[in-house]
Order: sequence, then C-alpha cells, then structure tokens
Amino acid sequence: MTLNEFCEATRNAVAAFQKLRSLHISGVCDHTTWLTLVESSFELGDRLLYLTTPLLRGDDVAKLQLMMSRLGFDCGRVDGFLGKITAKIITEFQQNYGLVPDGICGPQTLQALMRASRNSGVGPGVGIVRERHTSAKYPQDLAKLRVVIGQFTKLDRLTNDLADRLRSQHTHVALINDVDQHRHAQLANDFAANIYIGIEARDQQVCEIAYYHTEGFHSVAAHVFATIAAEKIERSAPWFKPVVSGMRLQVLRETSMPAVVCGFGPTTRITPHSAVLADDLANALSIWVKTTSMKLSDK
Repeated sequence: MTLNEFCEATRNAVAAFQKLRSLHISGVCDHTTWLTLVESSFELGDRLLYLTTPLLRGDDVAKLQLMMSRLGFDCGRVDGFLGKITAKIITEFQQNYGLVPDGICGPQTLQALMRASRNSGVGPGVGIVRERHTSAKYPQDLAKLRVVIGQFTKLDRLTNDLADRLRSQHTHVALINDVDQHRHAQLANDFAANIYIGIEARDQQVCEIAYYHTEGFHSVAAHVFATIAAEKIERSAPWFKPVVSGMRLQVLRETSMPAVVCGFGPTTRITPHSAVLADDLANALSIWVKTTSMKLSDK
C-alpha cells in the first residue's frame, strides 16, 4: 500500500468522520466533507477572529458563537460563519467586559470569554431560546409565502409537482436545479425565502427529512416542518418509513431561513409516487405556517 492510496481503512475513517459531523455517510471525501475537515482543524485561540471577506468559518467560530450564546449574547444560529451579527456580538461582549471594542476576538477577549463562561452552564444558549418563544412573522396561510425549492438531481417530477401545488395557492416559488449546495443557499437568501425545501435523490431506499442541528443549537422552525412532513408521508405512504434527522449539510448551514433537505430514493420507486409526496409536502407546509409560533427566520 502506498501512502497516497485511498484504501478501505481511509474510506472507513472518512465515513466515521461524516457520521460524527452529521453529514451524509458515504465514505467519499466530497466537497462538503473536505470543507468540514478543514474547518474542524481550527480550535478557539488558534487565530484572530474578526469580520472579513470571505467570512471566516470553522469550529473555532462555532465554539465562540456557542459560548457567547450561553452568556446571553445572541449570535443567532451556531453555524461556524463569522458574519456581521457575530462580529457585532464580539464588540458588545468587549464593551460589557471593559475591553477595547474593536470586534476582534484576540487573546484578551478570549481570556475574558473563558473567565465569564465558567459560570454559564451547558444549556442551549439564548439563540435557541429566542427561536422557541418568538411569535410568527408571516400570515398563517401559503399566500404571499416565499419558498425556494431546490432540486439536486433526478427528481424533476416531484419538484415540479410540489411547485405547482404551492403556486396554485398563490405561494411565491423559486426553483433551482443544481448540484452545488452553495448556489441553492445563495438563491434562497437572495430571494428572501421564508423556507427552503431541498429535494435530493438517493441511490438507496430512504425517506429522510433533514434540518440544521449542531452542538447547542438547532433550527426549531425547520425541525417542526420536518416532523409535520414526516407525519404526513407516514400516513399516506407508510412504506417509505420517513425519518427526521438533525444534520449539518452545507445548504442547511448557509441558508438564513428555516431549511430542510428531503432525501428520497431510489428514483425508480419515488417517481411513481411523486404526486402523493408533493401533496404531503404542500399540506405539511400549510399546517406549518398555521401552527408554528416561531419566526420564519433563524438569523
């Protein structure tokens, strides 16, 4: 075996890493897995953290966000991206602790943060508490709702059926068919969507609805929709055995609104039931906007 050989042991190690980081378990080091590997190499204190272009991203940023959130500073979701909100929170923390408010998390700020965190506990943090207790922001029906439906491959019929059902109820719908998760997130953010629904074809027999979940934070509103959708599918097509999973997929991290990715497979089994699944997802969305008490925005 040569040192650069991708052997079975390496595949197993990649699969174990993917499972640990709540990614799709394939054993293949795809683009998302590689980005996650790079981000996991940063520990809090390894580098200065501040707002820059492109945004700093990594485990150190996520740890900073989680610690700030547990201290009562609302960074929004713990996503590992150092954006404007996190930079603002760094400055607010510095002001509260008598430090120079320069928005840079360096040695002095980190020392103060570590000291303050000794008594903060290990709860979910203020971000998820805010999500659980804020009131709805949009009308309780599908009219005027803005939805992005993202298809990755092969499930055109299901995607189009879902779009048709939503548009018939005057929902503003944008479609994207692209394998790049970043472009899905970019469109959803630019469209100012209230929710993103991804449709992903899988080779194996599966019906999985994923929402964003990481240490100390999960998208409550997306979790609610995923649960309702799974219940609808279970009633109309129990043989699909739908499951709800908290994951850290790229599109779930980068979207600024509640987002889910629905993984269905195999295609030959899903296509004949596209109309039923489209009905289930549309009905789930209708129930979601009427019953959820969370804001339709995670940030």
